[in-house]
Amino acid sequence: MSRWYRFMYGVGFTPWETDTDAVGPQLDKLFAAEEADRERPYGSALDLGCGTGRWSVALAQRGWNVVGIDVVPKAIRAAKERAREASADLTLVEGDVTALRHAGVGTGFSLFLDVECFNHLNDAQRAAVGEEVNAVAAPDATMVLLVWARGRRGPLPPGASDDDLTMAFPGWAIVEEMAYEGELPRPMKNFAPRWVRLTRGAGSRP
Repeated sequence: MSRWYRFMYGVGFTPWETDTDAVGPQLDKLFAAEEADRERPYGSALDLGCGTGRWSVALAQRGWNVVGIDVVPKAIRAAKERAREASADLTLVEGDVTALRHAGVGTGFSLFLDVECFNHLNDAQRAAVGEEVNAVAAPDATMVLLVWARGRRGPLPPGASDDDLTMAFPGWAIVEEMAYEGELPRPMKNFAPRWVRLTRGAGSRP
């Protein structure tokens, strides 16, 4: 997975970095729901696979104490430049999401954000991410993920089912799902992307 991302960032073809108009308003709603019962600063947030830091910076500007992590050095350099230009106060770490403690991201995170990183992981990597997230999460933490429907797509990521998510994150429950509202190219119609919100230590959806 990291080789693929390194290559894509190296050649400058990063389509997941260009859907801001579609993703931004949806994330605004999801972030606002997390902030409704909090006061600034809202708490610690960890952006898993932060890329060039679009959403890390957005969270910091909203009043979260943010750490972004990505395995691609070029992406982290771009994220640091984005944060500098936005005068955003956050921490950006070059490291692997399957080894959060080794990367030194810290602990006690109340919010986790994953915009498609989980999609690209194999089963062993997903289990490792779950273990690491549990090690650094607050007891009542929330996670927001953008995932595709599970399917066979050749070299493309397989996506994830609800069972994949709950198996990877033991002790977490899915409490909300929301369809992705952006317009997708015809070949991607069957990807059926959706936002999933999980809460640690809570019951599942009624």
